[in-house]
Amino acid sequence: MQPQSHKKQRRREVLTGLITLLAAFSYVASLLLDFNFVSPYATIQEDLAYLSNHLQNQKISVWSWLITSIMTFVAIPFYLLLFHKRLKVLQYLNGLLLLGASGGFLMMGLTGLGLLHDLTDIVQKGIELADEQTKLDLLSMFRDEQFYRRIGSSFLGTFAVGLGLTKFWIKRYPLFSTILLFISGPTMIYFNWHDPDHIIRTAAMAGIMIGISIFCVKLINKGL
Repeated sequence: MQPQSHKKQRRREVLTGLITLLAAFSYVASLLLDFNFVSPYATIQEDLAYLSNHLQNQKISVWSWLITSIMTFVAIPFYLLLFHKRLKVLQYLNGLLLLGASGGFLMMGLTGLGLLHDLTDIVQKGIELADEQTKLDLLSMFRDEQFYRRIGSSFLGTFAVGLGLTKFWIKRYPLFSTILLFISGPTMIYFNWHDPDHIIRTAAMAGIMIGISIFCVKLINKGL
Protein backbone atom coordinates (compact mmCIF):
# COMPACT_ATOMS: atom_id res chain seq x y z
CA MET A 1 0.00 0.00 0.00
CA GLN A 2 1.40 3.38 -0.99
CA PRO A 3 2.05 5.94 1.76
CA GLN A 4 -0.69 8.53 2.07
CA SER A 5 1.74 11.37 1.33
CA HIS A 6 2.76 9.74 -1.95
CA LYS A 7 -0.88 9.40 -3.03
CA LYS A 8 -1.47 13.04 -2.19
CA GLN A 9 1.57 14.07 -4.20
CA ARG A 10 0.40 12.03 -7.18
CA ARG A 11 -3.00 13.72 -7.07
CA ARG A 12 -1.28 17.11 -7.12
CA GLU A 13 0.87 16.05 -10.05
CA VAL A 14 -2.08 14.77 -12.07
CA LEU A 15 -4.19 17.86 -11.36
CA THR A 16 -1.32 20.23 -12.17
CA GLY A 17 -0.58 18.34 -15.37
CA LEU A 18 -4.20 18.43 -16.51
CA ILE A 19 -4.79 22.10 -15.69
CA THR A 20 -1.51 23.21 -17.28
CA LEU A 21 -2.23 21.11 -20.36
CA LEU A 22 -5.66 22.73 -20.69
CA ALA A 23 -4.06 26.18 -20.40
CA ALA A 24 -1.56 25.25 -23.13
CA PHE A 25 -4.33 23.98 -25.41
CA SER A 26 -6.27 27.18 -24.73
CA TYR A 27 -3.25 29.25 -25.80
CA VAL A 28 -2.91 27.25 -29.03
CA ALA A 29 -6.62 27.67 -29.74
CA SER A 30 -6.33 31.43 -29.18
CA LEU A 31 -3.44 31.63 -31.62
CA LEU A 32 -5.45 29.78 -34.24
CA LEU A 33 -8.48 32.01 -33.68
CA ASP A 34 -6.48 35.23 -33.31
CA PHE A 35 -7.70 38.05 -35.54
CA ASN A 36 -4.70 40.17 -36.48
CA PHE A 37 -4.95 42.54 -39.42
CA VAL A 38 -3.59 46.01 -40.01
CA SER A 39 -1.85 46.36 -43.35
CA PRO A 40 0.96 48.90 -43.85
CA TYR A 41 -0.11 49.11 -47.50
CA ALA A 42 -3.80 49.88 -46.86
CA THR A 43 -5.46 53.16 -46.04
CA ILE A 44 -7.17 53.79 -42.69
CA GLN A 45 -10.52 53.46 -44.44
CA GLU A 46 -9.56 50.09 -45.95
CA ASP A 47 -8.29 48.78 -42.60
CA LEU A 48 -11.48 49.78 -40.80
CA ALA A 49 -13.64 48.41 -43.61
CA TYR A 50 -11.89 45.07 -43.23
CA LEU A 51 -12.30 45.12 -39.45
CA SER A 52 -15.97 46.07 -39.70
CA ASN A 53 -16.61 43.18 -42.08
CA HIS A 54 -15.09 40.68 -39.66
CA LEU A 55 -16.67 41.63 -36.34
CA GLN A 56 -17.54 38.00 -35.58
CA ASN A 57 -13.93 36.92 -36.07
CA GLN A 58 -12.80 39.72 -33.77
CA LYS A 59 -15.35 38.69 -31.15
CA ILE A 60 -14.26 35.04 -31.21
CA SER A 61 -10.61 36.08 -30.93
CA VAL A 62 -11.31 38.37 -27.96
CA TRP A 63 -13.19 35.73 -25.97
CA SER A 64 -10.64 33.03 -26.73
CA TRP A 65 -7.86 35.21 -25.26
CA LEU A 66 -9.97 35.99 -22.19
CA ILE A 67 -10.46 32.24 -21.64
CA THR A 68 -6.71 31.71 -22.06
CA SER A 69 -6.07 34.38 -19.45
CA ILE A 70 -8.40 32.66 -16.99
CA MET A 71 -6.94 29.20 -17.66
CA THR A 72 -3.40 30.52 -17.18
CA PHE A 73 -4.37 32.17 -13.92
CA VAL A 74 -6.08 29.00 -12.64
CA ALA A 75 -2.89 26.99 -13.32
CA ILE A 76 -0.75 29.18 -11.04
CA PRO A 77 -1.85 27.88 -7.58
CA PHE A 78 -1.62 24.25 -8.78
CA TYR A 79 1.93 24.87 -10.02
CA LEU A 80 2.96 26.58 -6.77
CA LEU A 81 1.42 23.86 -4.62
CA LEU A 82 3.20 21.12 -6.57
CA PHE A 83 6.68 22.61 -6.23
CA HIS A 84 6.49 24.48 -2.93
CA LYS A 85 8.73 21.90 -1.19
CA ARG A 86 10.88 20.91 -4.16
CA LEU A 87 12.15 24.30 -5.32
CA LYS A 88 13.41 27.18 -3.21
CA VAL A 89 12.60 30.37 -5.14
CA LEU A 90 12.11 29.32 -8.76
CA GLN A 91 8.48 28.29 -8.37
CA TYR A 92 7.53 31.76 -7.10
CA LEU A 93 9.40 33.44 -9.95
CA ASN A 94 7.66 31.19 -12.46
CA GLY A 95 4.34 31.87 -10.77
CA LEU A 96 4.88 35.61 -11.25
CA LEU A 97 5.74 35.02 -14.92
CA LEU A 98 2.52 33.06 -15.39
CA LEU A 99 0.67 35.90 -13.69
CA GLY A 100 2.28 38.32 -16.15
CA ALA A 101 1.19 36.14 -19.08
CA SER A 102 -2.34 35.95 -17.70
CA GLY A 103 -2.40 39.73 -17.19
CA GLY A 104 -1.18 40.38 -20.73
CA PHE A 105 -3.86 38.16 -22.24
CA LEU A 106 -6.48 39.72 -19.96
CA MET A 107 -5.55 43.25 -21.06
CA MET A 108 -5.62 42.09 -24.66
CA GLY A 109 -9.12 40.70 -24.20
CA LEU A 110 -10.42 43.78 -22.39
CA THR A 111 -8.94 46.11 -25.02
CA GLY A 112 -10.48 43.91 -27.70
CA LEU A 113 -13.88 44.14 -26.03
CA GLY A 114 -13.63 47.93 -26.02
CA LEU A 115 -12.65 47.94 -29.68
CA LEU A 116 -15.49 45.57 -30.53
CA HIS A 117 -18.03 47.76 -28.71
CA ASP A 118 -16.89 51.00 -30.36
CA LEU A 119 -16.54 49.46 -33.79
CA THR A 120 -20.01 47.92 -33.60
CA ASP A 121 -21.52 51.33 -32.74
CA ILE A 122 -19.72 52.99 -35.63
CA VAL A 123 -20.75 50.29 -38.09
CA GLN A 124 -24.39 50.73 -37.04
CA LYS A 125 -24.20 54.49 -37.56
CA GLY A 126 -22.24 54.17 -40.79
CA ILE A 127 -18.47 53.86 -40.85
CA GLU A 128 -18.25 56.41 -43.67
CA LEU A 129 -19.63 59.03 -41.27
CA ALA A 130 -16.84 58.57 -38.71
CA ASP A 131 -14.24 61.34 -38.57
CA GLU A 132 -10.52 60.70 -39.03
CA GLN A 133 -9.73 60.96 -35.30
CA THR A 134 -12.31 58.28 -34.47
CA LYS A 135 -10.83 56.02 -37.12
CA LEU A 136 -7.33 56.57 -35.78
CA ASP A 137 -8.50 55.82 -32.24
CA LEU A 138 -10.01 52.51 -33.38
CA LEU A 139 -6.82 51.45 -35.13
CA SER A 140 -4.82 52.51 -32.08
CA MET A 141 -6.97 50.22 -29.90
CA PHE A 142 -6.39 47.37 -32.32
CA ARG A 143 -2.62 47.92 -32.16
CA ASP A 144 -2.82 48.08 -28.35
CA GLU A 145 -4.65 44.76 -28.39
CA GLN A 146 -1.83 43.15 -30.37
CA PHE A 147 0.78 44.84 -28.15
CA TYR A 148 -0.72 43.15 -25.08
CA ARG A 149 -0.60 39.84 -26.93
CA ARG A 150 3.15 40.30 -27.34
CA ILE A 151 3.46 41.19 -23.65
CA GLY A 152 1.59 38.05 -22.56
CA SER A 153 3.46 35.83 -25.01
CA SER A 154 6.81 37.26 -23.87
CA PHE A 155 5.98 36.44 -20.25
CA LEU A 156 5.05 32.95 -21.44
CA GLY A 157 8.39 32.63 -23.24
CA THR A 158 10.24 33.67 -20.08
CA PHE A 159 8.19 31.17 -18.07
CA ALA A 160 9.26 28.48 -20.55
CA VAL A 161 12.91 29.16 -19.68
CA GLY A 162 12.08 29.13 -15.96
CA LEU A 163 10.23 25.85 -16.31
CA GLY A 164 13.20 24.36 -18.14
CA LEU A 165 15.45 25.36 -15.21
CA THR A 166 13.49 22.87 -13.09
CA LYS A 167 15.77 20.19 -14.56
CA PHE A 168 18.64 21.44 -12.36
CA TRP A 169 16.64 20.70 -9.19
CA ILE A 170 14.54 17.72 -10.25
CA LYS A 171 16.54 15.15 -12.20
CA ARG A 172 13.43 13.29 -13.41
CA TYR A 173 12.25 16.36 -15.28
CA PRO A 174 12.25 15.39 -18.99
CA LEU A 175 15.48 16.46 -20.73
CA PHE A 176 13.90 16.89 -24.18
CA SER A 177 11.36 19.29 -22.70
CA THR A 178 14.18 21.31 -21.10
CA ILE A 179 16.05 21.62 -24.41
CA LEU A 180 12.92 22.72 -26.28
CA LEU A 181 12.01 25.30 -23.64
CA PHE A 182 15.54 26.74 -23.43
CA ILE A 183 15.69 27.21 -27.21
CA SER A 184 12.08 28.19 -27.95
CA GLY A 185 11.50 30.62 -25.06
CA PRO A 186 14.16 33.24 -25.92
CA THR A 187 13.52 32.76 -29.66
CA MET A 188 9.84 33.58 -29.29
CA ILE A 189 10.58 36.63 -27.15
CA TYR A 190 13.03 37.97 -29.72
CA PHE A 191 10.72 37.53 -32.70
CA ASN A 192 7.75 38.83 -30.70
CA TRP A 193 9.26 42.30 -30.89
CA HIS A 194 11.38 42.18 -34.03
CA ASP A 195 9.32 40.20 -36.54
CA PRO A 196 6.09 38.78 -35.06
CA ASP A 197 4.98 37.35 -38.42
CA HIS A 198 8.19 35.35 -38.99
CA ILE A 199 7.83 31.60 -39.34
CA ILE A 200 10.59 31.07 -36.76
CA ARG A 201 8.34 32.70 -34.16
CA THR A 202 5.61 30.22 -35.04
CA ALA A 203 8.12 27.37 -34.71
CA ALA A 204 9.24 28.74 -31.32
CA MET A 205 5.65 28.86 -30.06
CA ALA A 206 5.18 25.28 -31.20
CA GLY A 207 8.39 24.30 -29.40
CA ILE A 208 7.17 25.87 -26.16
CA MET A 209 3.81 24.15 -26.37
CA ILE A 210 5.46 20.77 -27.09
CA GLY A 211 7.89 21.27 -24.21
CA ILE A 212 5.10 22.16 -21.77
CA SER A 213 2.98 19.27 -23.04
CA ILE A 214 5.82 16.79 -22.46
CA PHE A 215 6.15 18.11 -18.91
CA CYS A 216 2.38 17.75 -18.34
CA VAL A 217 2.19 14.24 -19.76
CA LYS A 218 5.11 13.17 -17.56
CA LEU A 219 3.33 14.65 -14.54
CA ILE A 220 0.09 12.86 -15.34
CA ASN A 221 1.56 9.46 -16.20
CA LYS A 222 4.60 9.02 -13.95
CA GLY A 223 5.07 12.16 -11.91
CA LEU A 224 8.40 13.76 -11.03
